[in-house]
Amino acid sequence: RFVRAAAAPMCATNKKRARDADAGPSSEPFSKHPAGAAQKPLPKSATILQRVVHALRARGEASSAPAIVKAVAQGGYTDGAKVRKAIKAGVTAGALKTSAESAAKFWVGGEPIPEAAAGPAVATEELSPGDAGGSPVAKGDAVAIDYTLSLLATGEKVEAGKKFCFTVGGGDVIKGMDAGVVGMRLGGQRRVQVPWQLGYGKRGSGPGVPPCSDLVFRIKLVRHEVG
Repeated sequence: RFVRAAAAPMCATNKKRARDADAGPSSEPFSKHPAGAAQKPLPKSATILQRVVHALRARGEASSAPAIVKAVAQGGYTDGAKVRKAIKAGVTAGALKTSAESAAKFWVGGEPIPEAAAGPAVATEELSPGDAGGSPVAKGDAVAIDYTLSLLATGEKVEAGKKFCFTVGGGDVIKGMDAGVVGMRLGGQRRVQVPWQLGYGKRGSGPGVPPCSDLVFRIKLVRHEVG
């Protein structure tokens, strides 16, 4: 299981604004603004690149082109092709830069890239340490466990198994189970609390595990083969 109205004629000034809105990098410098902080609404005359920068700061993290296109669209500008073009032009002009971790993620040029927020993590409690002289479980090892599975919210026991076999990190089980056994030694027992993001996610699993359920496993390591 762990498995639109008619447009009014434009005067010369409005025509210039329209051209600017379709342009890539603006010659006007961007004001500094803390990432993720509340920002003033953009004026209707904002260029596409200014919309991109505004969206990035609102998100507070280096973002992919699809994520930027979506964020800009939420602000009222829905021409994704022009947004992508502005991103590319912005990088060339130095108004944007790519992340050191991924060339497919972008941030505001001249500003430090915000650190990514820590994601959900498994919490473990050692109930019994097991064989002190044995090797700790690592990614790639083959293991067998006895386990019980309960819902954190209610304490309801929904499943149990004996000598359940899998390869750690091999995609055989939910991510929370992989993480939960790492470091265990033969005979050891643990209580492993798994957030729903590392469990069965938004879909759940059958009638026993509703969507977005945090889980609790009690595990005993009964077999361990180093990979």
